[in-house]
Amino acid sequence: MTAEIQALCTDRVFHHFHEICQIPHRSGNEKGISDYLLNWARGLGLEAEQDQVLNVLIRKPASPGREEQPGVMLQAHMDMVCEKAEGVEHDFTKDPIRWVIDNDVLSTGGRTTLGADDGIGVALAMAILEDDQLVHPALEVLFTVMEEEDFTGANGFEASEIHASYLINLDHTSDQEIICGSCGGMQVDLQIPVSFGPTPAGWTTYRLSVSGLKGGHSGEDIHRGRGNANILLARLLMAAEELCGCGLAQIRGGSFRLAIPREAEAILCLDPVHVPALKENLAGLEAEFQAELAATAQQVVVSLEPAQPAEQCARPGSVITALTLIPDGIYQMNEVLTGLVDTSDNLGEVYLEPSQLHCVLEIRSARNSLGTYLFQRMERLAALLGGSCQWCSAYPSWDFRPESGLRTVCSQVYEEMFGFEPHFLTVHAGLEVGCFFARRPGLDAVAIGPNCRDFHSPTEALEISSVKKVYRYLCRVLEAIR
Repeated sequence: MTAEIQALCTDRVFHHFHEICQIPHRSGNEKGISDYLLNWARGLGLEAEQDQVLNVLIRKPASPGREEQPGVMLQAHMDMVCEKAEGVEHDFTKDPIRWVIDNDVLSTGGRTTLGADDGIGVALAMAILEDDQLVHPALEVLFTVMEEEDFTGANGFEASEIHASYLINLDHTSDQEIICGSCGGMQVDLQIPVSFGPTPAGWTTYRLSVSGLKGGHSGEDIHRGRGNANILLARLLMAAEELCGCGLAQIRGGSFRLAIPREAEAILCLDPVHVPALKENLAGLEAEFQAELAATAQQVVVSLEPAQPAEQCARPGSVITALTLIPDGIYQMNEVLTGLVDTSDNLGEVYLEPSQLHCVLEIRSARNSLGTYLFQRMERLAALLGGSCQWCSAYPSWDFRPESGLRTVCSQVYEEMFGFEPHFLTVHAGLEVGCFFARRPGLDAVAIGPNCRDFHSPTEALEISSVKKVYRYLCRVLEAIR
C-alpha cells in the first residue's frame, strides 16, 4: 500500500472500501464478502444475520431518546461488475482491485472496474454502523447479493424482516441528486440456428475485430452515444458479405449484458483474392465509425488480421440479419421528464455456439407495457429466423411518489448544508428499491451516492471529496429524522 493510499484510508469510509476491494466479490461469488461483513458486524456487538442467499442484515438500536422515531434502513449491494481493459491480466476470482489516486479521483488507472458500484455504498453504511458518536433512530442495514445479475438478493429477502419506515438506498452516482424512482427491466436470451459446413478449399482465415470504444453502464450511459461494439461488428460483417462473400467460423462480442460492449470480433473465412479490397473497405468504415463517435470513441479501431485455420464455417446471412435488426439503444424518451430515457435495450453479449447464435440483451423501461413490446419484437424476429427468444431475471420498477416525508427531510438538510436544493429525479437504471416496494408498499425511500463515472467500465472512477460530502450528509439526515 502506498503512502497516499494509507493516508486516504485513515478516513473510515475509505478504510472499509479498501478492505472490500481486497475480497473478490463479482456477482455469484459473494460468499467471501458476505462472511466478512457478517463477522465484522458481530465483532462490533451488533445483531447480524446471513440468509440463505447470502444477504446480510445488521441492526443497530436507536440512540438514547430516539427510540420512538421512525426507523431507517440503509441498503447497498455487495457484488460488482467485473470488466477489464483489453490486454490487462486480472483474475477477478482471486486478485484484489488495485487503486490509483490522481488528485481527487480514485480509480484503477483504466485497468479494471473499481467496484464503487456498489462497494462505496457498503463502505458508507459500515462507517455509519461503527460511529458511536452519531445520533440516529433505529438502524437496519441490508447488504444484498446478485444485484448486477438478477436481483436474487433483493427478490429473495424476507420483507417481514424490514421494520424501518424509511429506506435509503446507497447506489447512486451524483451527490447533487436524490433519486426517487427507477425503471424495471429484464434479461432477454435470443437464439438463432446456424448451419456449419466445410470451409471451401483455398480459403484463408482472418480475425475481424472492432475495439477502442468507451463502454459504460447499459442504463445510465445508454443515451451518451458511446457506440456498441456488437452493432459495429454487424456493420462490418454486412460489408464483408456484400463485397466478397465470406464464411463465419466464430463471433464474440461484449462480456456482460449490463455493460455497453467495448470490443467484438469474428473469425472469417475468405477467398484470399478479395482480402485487399476488403481491407480497403474496412478502412473506410473505420473512418466512418470515428466520425460518428468523434466525441466518445474517436480512437475506435477496425482490424483484419490472419488467424488460425478454421475447418468449418457458416454462411453469415442469418447472423447479420439478427444483429442488424435486433433493437438496441434508446427506444423512447420520457415525455414528462426532459432528458430522461424511458425505454431502451442493450445488446450486451453475442457469441456463436456449435449450432446457433446466442444474443443476451437487457431491456429497461419505466413502463412495463413498453418493455413487453420490445421483447415481443425480439420474439417475432427470432421466429422469422427459425429461432427462439426467452426472458428471465425480471425486476420491478420503483414508481415516483408525489408525497414523501423522507424526501422532504433530505431536501431540507441538503439546502441547510450546501445552500441550494438537490435535484430530485428518477433514473434509467434498475434499483433494488423496486423489489422492496413491491412487498412493502408503505416504505418511503430515496437513493443517494457520491460522484462516480463510467460504472461497468475499466475507466470507472470515484470522486474522493464527494464521498466525504455524502457521508457528512447522510449523518445529518439520520440526525434530522423525527
